Amino acid sequence: MPILNRDNVVIGVAQLINKKTGTHEFTSKDINVFRNYLTFCGLGLSNAQLFELSIQEYKKNQRTNAQSSPSPSTYLSSNDNKTCDNGHLQSTNMSSNDELQNTKKNLSLVNRLKLLLNLARNLFREQNDLERLVHKITTESQGLMQCARCCVYILDRSTTSKKTEDIHFSKGFDMVYGEEFKVTTNDFLENSRYAKIAFHVATTMETVNLNDITNDQALAHLLISNGDDTFQLRNILCVPIMDSDGHVIGVCQVMNKLNGRIFTEDDVAIIEAFSVFCGLGIHNTRQYENVLRLTAKQNVAFEVLSYHVIASEEDVQRVTSVSVPEANQLRLYAWEFNDMVLTDDETVLSSVRMFIELDLPKKLHIPHDVICRWVLSVKKNYRPVIYHNWRHAFNVAQTMFSMLTTGGMNVCMSDFERIGLLIACLSHDLDHRGTNNAFQAKVDAPLAKLYTTSTLEHHHFDQCIMILQTEGNNILQALSPDDYKLVVRYIEVAILSTDLALYFRKRGEFQKLVETNEEHWSDPTKKELLRGMMMTACDVAAICKPWEIQQVVAKLVASEFFQQGDIERNQLHVEPIPMMDRAKKDELPKMQVGFIDSICLPLYKMLSDVDPGLTPLYEGCKQNRDNWEKLQEEHDKLKSLWSESASQETLRKIIESTKPELPANNLVSAQTDSATSLKVTKTNNNNNENSSSPSSLPLKEPKTVNREQQTATTPTPKSPTIDPVLIATIHANKGAIDTIRGQITELRHDVDQLRLQINTRKRSTISTNPPIIIPNPSQPPPSNLPPIPSPPSDANNTRRVSKSNANNTNSAAFSHHHHHHHHIGQPDATGRSSICNII
Repeated sequence: MPILNRDNVVIGVAQLINKKTGTHEFTSKDINVFRNYLTFCGLGLSNAQLFELSIQEYKKNQRTNAQSSPSPSTYLSSNDNKTCDNGHLQSTNMSSNDELQNTKKNLSLVNRLKLLLNLARNLFREQNDLERLVHKITTESQGLMQCARCCVYILDRSTTSKKTEDIHFSKGFDMVYGEEFKVTTNDFLENSRYAKIAFHVATTMETVNLNDITNDQALAHLLISNGDDTFQLRNILCVPIMDSDGHVIGVCQVMNKLNGRIFTEDDVAIIEAFSVFCGLGIHNTRQYENVLRLTAKQNVAFEVLSYHVIASEEDVQRVTSVSVPEANQLRLYAWEFNDMVLTDDETVLSSVRMFIELDLPKKLHIPHDVICRWVLSVKKNYRPVIYHNWRHAFNVAQTMFSMLTTGGMNVCMSDFERIGLLIACLSHDLDHRGTNNAFQAKVDAPLAKLYTTSTLEHHHFDQCIMILQTEGNNILQALSPDDYKLVVRYIEVAILSTDLALYFRKRGEFQKLVETNEEHWSDPTKKELLRGMMMTACDVAAICKPWEIQQVVAKLVASEFFQQGDIERNQLHVEPIPMMDRAKKDELPKMQVGFIDSICLPLYKMLSDVDPGLTPLYEGCKQNRDNWEKLQEEHDKLKSLWSESASQETLRKIIESTKPELPANNLVSAQTDSATSLKVTKTNNNNNENSSSPSSLPLKEPKTVNREQQTATTPTPKSPTIDPVLIATIHANKGAIDTIRGQITELRHDVDQLRLQINTRKRSTISTNPPIIIPNPSQPPPSNLPPIPSPPSDANNTRRVSKSNANNTNSAAFSHHHHHHHHIGQPDATGRSSICNII
């Protein structure tokens, strides 16, 4: 194949003979690789020829200077020999100085050409990382140009427009002589005088050489120094970096020639040649990065397509054939909305109803079957993970609907913003895997290679667009191209706003707007910030729900986090953070309080200041914080009570401070082969000496006290008498107490679940008879009390009350989960607690 220089002139020929591998034939791929390699060979040969030519010119100049040395007779004068001798001496000295300067200049040029060739060789070794490539460029340029500082700016690769307002830098690199190489900040790219000069060069595509910046009038307005800029700028040389198509892809900048010198025309020629190599290196590195991105994107696409499918026509026909319930019937306007009473199809119809209530299908011409198909497809693309599933997305959308309608935010939103927010809410966790962004990076997932920041959020947005662009699912099909682009922009910003890292970054800016009493929100940037905060508020809105719902959701979130923590510990062999550590599950109340204080309360307080109609979210969040704090206090007290190191005096102080109602002074300990139970009974005072043999104690009817009832009971004015035997027995029976303590926690969850379901049935069932809270064990339950369905099983497979035995009350049955179930009472007991049977 021919070897061409940059002017496409043949300067050589290269041959490959006898391929050693495969079919021993050169393929089209081999030809392409060889052709690309010869491009660089042509550059290397051209520069080598230039170097050789410069050496020949240098030697020729040496011979010419030697032959043209002046003769003494030329300067002699017959009238004044002394004067002629002096003139001859001065002329000889000047000739020697000129020759020395030429020699130094030629040597300097040779050294620069050597550096240029060395740069060309090194640049093409750094093809896989842009930052390392630019580091090499800045290092070599400082040696090549003998300058104190070098900067390289990279243009945004997404910018294809040549308009001045569309050109901006995506990255900048700075290296000062004697200091470390660093990546510049965004503020430097936007406001520094160096970046302004670089922007001028990028837009004009012309080289700028300023050797006296104080007297330059044309660019004086660009050279104004910022207050924090301490660099003394004397001169600057700036050239554009172009790709093979002649497009500017960057700018190279050198400043302050060393030893007080200035940048000459030779320097300009050298750096322009230098910029050609830089352009090739940057272009090739970008192509390599594009290949990696495309490969990662392909892997993600195969992974997604292997799992997800669009909604079937049978599902669409089933949903479209049913009339959409009214919003009041579904309670869509209520802050305390509960999706647990709805079936999956009812959640789909409820989603459609939200669009109808905002009059979006009519205004934007969305067919009913298209919006139903789209909602079903979105639902289909959610994985059945513990928390970040379709139900979570549906609840987020309902909260956004309530904020727009009940909260009064509808007045400051356009139709495009409303539909963008609803689409974003329903789509904001599409294809969530039950793990967070950090986990994707830990396992080196394809998503982490495709998106370096907000990894999952970018993926959710891509999935959203994929569904919208699928035939029969585009609910934005009636919009013009510009309106479609605008709504997609709203969706993208809204989904990315659910990344809490972005929330923390933007919260301070939003708080300043709130403190300045921003009312109209007409500025697009401020409006975008408001929509982002509303998305975050909806995403974590479960923290504002009624306490019964909040507990259930918190346990679901914790279970998903613990599942990720188990994978990290067992498969990745790394310790998970406390929030995802199953061993720290007892600290859930404490973690919830921290989450509310750091994220939720500040957010809802700002939104309530924006519009008082959003105050219920803030009040609900505060109430749940108080509830979690009470649970944490109980946990801390129990932890101190059961501690091995707790002294009797400490236990006495704890018990006296809480003042519980104790039926008696003594503790009876009864142990069986498989379980140990602890009961508080009334006994005679002389039982103290027999406390070691509990079987001899006369037992009276035990009194079972619900823990919530005990907490709510008003303490008696009189402090209880604390028997020292009680304290000793507590320490002696710590194992049994720990077992009972764990079961009390499980039973308490049973009670909360049953209470929630009873309240739900009360609201959904129309009955004229009052509900019976405590059934009579000797009589069958009344027919008007609906059966209680079993709640979803948790991650620990804790026994729950099923629908079949929910009405089979047995107040004597009490089970302990200690190795296996041990039943006391009737032989047909199903292992339910007495508290469950009472409910």
